[in-house]
Formats: sequence, C-alpha cells, structure tokens
Amino acid sequence: MSFRSAITKNRQLGRIYSQISILLILGSSVLLSGCMSVKQYVDPKLPKVSYADLKPVADKQAVQVFLEYQTNGSTNAKATEAVRPIIVDTMNKSGLFDGVKISPETADRKLYITINNFPVTKDASSKGFVTGLTFGLAGSMVTDGFLMNVSYVVPGQPEAKHSYKHALHSTIGNADGPPGLEPVPKGQAIKQVVEGLMLNMLNDLDRAGELK
Repeated sequence: MSFRSAITKNRQLGRIYSQISILLILGSSVLLSGCMSVKQYVDPKLPKVSYADLKPVADKQAVQVFLEYQTNGSTNAKATEAVRPIIVDTMNKSGLFDGVKISPETADRKLYITINNFPVTKDASSKGFVTGLTFGLAGSMVTDGFLMNVSYVVPGQPEAKHSYKHALHSTIGNADGPPGLEPVPKGQAIKQVVEGLMLNMLNDLDRAGELK
C-alpha cells in the first residue's frame, strides 16, 4: 500500500473514531483491511435493570414520546430516527403503558427524551492515525459517552425529571477491550446502551409512583 493510501486510511479512521457510535446506530459497516476489526463493549457501571424488575401498573395510560438524539449537543436527525424504534420497543415490552404514541398521534401524558452522544476519549483522530499507519497492528480504544435527560409530564401533576449516564467502549485494530468485559454481538451495542438507559428510567418512574 502506498503512503498516500495510508494517509487516506488514516483520515477515514479519524472520522470513524469521531462518529463510531453513529455508524453503529445507522447500521453502517466499514471495511478497513483484512487485519482491522471493530469491537464494542458496553460499560457495566449503569445499574442493570431487567423487564422482570418493573412493577406492574394497575391503571396503565397511553403516553406520547418525543425523542431527540444529539451528537456533541447538536441534533442528529438520522440517528434520532434510527434510535426511535429501540425506545418504542422497550416501552412496549415494559408493559407499563397502554400504548406508545409518536407524532402525529397524541396522548395526554408526554415523555420527552434527549440522548446526547459525545466523545469521552481525547484526540481520537491521532489514535486513528497511529492505528492506520500500522495497518491495525497497533490498535487503540475509544469511549463514547451518553447522557439521557428525561421529562415526564402528566396533567395536574408535577413534572418528573431524571438523568442517566452510560458509555460504550470501541476498539479498532489489535487492541484489548476493558478488563473483564466481553464484546457484544455485531449490531447490538447501541441497542444495549439505549435499552439500558430506558429500563433504568422506567424503573425509577415506576417505583416513584410517577406513572400513576
């Protein structure tokens, strides 16, 4: 491979590091070379909540969901559309609501969700440059952070607000993942991150009696 080709590969890697979670959300794949690989590891610090942990709601109500997915604080419309089905599916599977509505459908109860995806690892582009020059022999790991802010509005009741943090670790090339963690199956990383955030939020709303 020529030096110019290597430089081109390095630029591609820089873009991958800055947008790697978005590539996963949108279902894109990047073929770097035969010896390059991308693996994702879901951070374990967020409390694990299962669907079985959710308490049944006696008087289930429909809810209208408003979602905004952001990249570095700026709205990402494509990622929002890609993540929305995960949000809706999680809420439907929770059994806590009598229907999940998306505009133009409406419901009296409103759930506003904002998820901001931002890089935690500094200088990711230079890490990609080193990985590219060595054709994956010197791999590296980067971390994406996720901050989810939620507002649940029920007519006649105080607004309920909650906030949650999560993280996704990604390795490119010949690099080890976080100690003790196994890589998640291809295409499942973002789903696990978003579902984990949602289940924690639903559990808190449920146990605080804010869904009544």
